[in-house]
Amino acid sequence: MISFKQLVCFLLSLLSFMSVFYSVGKLGIFLATPSRAQPTATQAFPATRAELRATLFPLFFNTIWVVLFVLQHSGMRAERVKRLWKAIGLELAERSLYNIASSYCLLLLLKNWQTPSTQYRLWFFEVETNRTLWWLLVGSHVLSWIVVYGGSLMVDLPELIGLKHVYYDINDLAPPMSYKSRDLQDYYKRYRHPSFVALSVVLWFTNGMTLERCLLAVVWSVYMYLAWNTTEADLKYQKHQLERKRAELVRVTK
Repeated sequence: MISFKQLVCFLLSLLSFMSVFYSVGKLGIFLATPSRAQPTATQAFPATRAELRATLFPLFFNTIWVVLFVLQHSGMRAERVKRLWKAIGLELAERSLYNIASSYCLLLLLKNWQTPSTQYRLWFFEVETNRTLWWLLVGSHVLSWIVVYGGSLMVDLPELIGLKHVYYDINDLAPPMSYKSRDLQDYYKRYRHPSFVALSVVLWFTNGMTLERCLLAVVWSVYMYLAWNTTEADLKYQKHQLERKRAELVRVTK
């Protein structure tokens, strides 16, 4: 018989699953949507004080939401927060609550994103009249998100979202991470997001790099670089696993 605690955690894990896919889908559309040409040509940076003031307010406002996402993403990984969930009996839903908070911080960013009336662009190239460039832009974003999704499956997506924790507890099993090797557990502590390169592509590859888009790309790229601190031991572990997989494939195909 499922307990009330398990039911609550199961519902939170379902909410986590839906929130993650919805928010990431919204982010994908936001980043992949091509910029349109403006009626009048503009330079890369404001030229007068009035233009500077009109540009700085949206940039400051957007910075709040970008930094909020970064703080939430890092802060909720702290041991103090994990002890809090355990103290109130929600340790099963730790991953689910983390993903729900991340998703809603992301949705807040997208909903409140400010775009100045005059957009200053570091670069711009027209894609609406050039179908080759349009398909190259959109196709690269689609391919990058496929890589991210595939990588998420490889790092155990049900466990990452929180569904597996509840399933294992309902079936009187140990936490899912306890079934993984010590090397893999250490690797996951430092690196859970797949593909730094693919996420960098969706952040930076756009036909119109506005100042506010550049702010988002710079902050998140620096955060990814600093937060995903893989070590030489992680590289050796991945190399060893790759060699094992190759050996297994050779043995199966013989």
